[in-house]
Amino acid sequence: MPKQPPAPVLTVAAVTVTTDQTGHAYAIVPDDVARLLTAISYEGIDRKARGIFFDSTRQPATSWAATTVRTIFEAVLASPVAAEDPHARGLSQYRKHDGGTFYGLIAAESAWDPDTRWWTDHRKYDHLIPRGTACIEYTGRRGLAGTCWFSS
Repeated sequence: MPKQPPAPVLTVAAVTVTTDQTGHAYAIVPDDVARLLTAISYEGIDRKARGIFFDSTRQPATSWAATTVRTIFEAVLASPVAAEDPHARGLSQYRKHDGGTFYGLIAAESAWDPDTRWWTDHRKYDHLIPRGTACIEYTGRRGLAGTCWFSS
């Protein structure tokens, strides 16, 4: 079996937090990070299933996915975009309870046009746009605390 390349390490500085033309929040990340998060966001979900409410497979609290989503949460909370919203784009409880949901979308740099503040070509870059909202389970959930998943 071929050896997989190491997963990319995301830093807060590498995340661009912005809004689209309608005011929805976006975390724009490097393509290699978005590609892996997109694959994870579809784990456990039948891509041909009909309906809109699905949760991906939960990733362990110490996984690359959980660490990367926490970095995205930190970038969002440090941004002016979160400061403008009294609920910090869904992350107002993150600091207190070490868990929460980012009520925004994550997308790759190549899937986003910063000038128009819109997708470059959603279908072409679908593999670089994680499905749903990124979530970290609150500390009060004991066995599930810190786990990461995507909910749509």
